[in-house]
Amino acid sequence: MRMLKNLIAGSLLAAGMAGTAAADTIHFGATGATGSILFAQVIAGANLQAKVDFTLTGLTASQATFSVTVSNLTGVAEIGQNAFMAFGIDVVSPTLNGVSDNSGVFDSSINDNMAGGFQTVDLCVFGANGCTGGNVNNGLQEASSNSFSLVLNTLGSFTANGIDFTSPYGSKWQAVGTTGGSYEFGGCIVGTPGCGGGGGGGGGGGGGNTPEPASIALVGLGLLAAGAARRATRKA
Repeated sequence: MRMLKNLIAGSLLAAGMAGTAAADTIHFGATGATGSILFAQVIAGANLQAKVDFTLTGLTASQATFSVTVSNLTGVAEIGQNAFMAFGIDVVSPTLNGVSDNSGVFDSSINDNMAGGFQTVDLCVFGANGCTGGNVNNGLQEASSNSFSLVLNTLGSFTANGIDFTSPYGSKWQAVGTTGGSYEFGGCIVGTPGCGGGGGGGGGGGGGNTPEPASIALVGLGLLAAGAARRATRKA
């Protein structure tokens, strides 16, 4: 029985450790630094792909200017309208106190709410009415892109330790595939393992039925406990 208790305790500890996923971060330390986020999933028969490219073009202690290109790489032959409505960055460091842009398609906000499981994000860039979506025709349509300047402001210091964009990175899509529905899923940093250009290959956080590590550990715990119980029964 003591061995069984120790086994359970160890397995629960392993499950807890496995369930803690490390966040991904894009770091911008000086002007000229670049980073890209890819959103890619196959949903309702549509191969959804979008990419956001950032280049840091201006930097002072209180203000950072980025050149941003947002591309909806979804092909026009895909089923549905598949409009890319918004993307969000969960944590921006140092803390932002303002944002502005000169895009003709997108607006930007700080401390905003995204739809789905992403909840409040430090930075959101959106078409239509807001970060949660809106008129689908105001989103970025298939096979199109938009480039603009994005200016971030802080009461801290951008020059002290640079700027970090930390995951999860959320995306909002509308009029998707065969259902015509609205969907949200996560993105990944281009150039990191598993983050490629193929549909469904790099949407790190949105969809898929891969078991989480904690779930796997708990299944293993059940199997081990059952085996220990059988051995105890034989001894009795």
